[in-house]
Amino acid sequence: MELEEYLIDKEAVSAKIGAYHAAGEYSESRAGTLACTPYRLVYVNGNDVTDISLQGVNSIEYSEGGYPTEYLLWGFIIGLLGGAALIMSPLGPLTNEIGSAVGMISAITLIILLLYGLLMRDSKLKVHTPNKTYEFYAKEKGLDTIAHSVRGHEAKS
Repeated sequence: MELEEYLIDKEAVSAKIGAYHAAGEYSESRAGTLACTPYRLVYVNGNDVTDISLQGVNSIEYSEGGYPTEYLLWGFIIGLLGGAALIMSPLGPLTNEIGSAVGMISAITLIILLLYGLLMRDSKLKVHTPNKTYEFYAKEKGLDTIAHSVRGHEAKS
């Protein structure tokens, strides 16, 4: 289902962006559309639709795209393992060749992992209602316009 099929005829859309319902799941099959109208926030993803009345929104939280912490954690662990292999190789348990190989593989993996984490940066919008908290993620800039639109429509009411 497309957003235009779900909206009521001539319902104005003040902001719209491609978004995801889960962090880190950035494939075309998981992509949806998040839109703000004067009365509701609508997320359409395939045949699934989330429709949130703006009158029911208690608060919203917006976070600008930051580096995903899980990539930093894994990078730290891989760096420690590679460093330990390099330190232990001259001490005896590992030969210099094996220790150097493990250290180089760890260094290359660490660099790839940290660069991949840069590509996975995303912004997050949390919409709190009395019954549930909804989370939306976007790779591209513009998720903040949804937050501004929600508050702008709220101010007009």
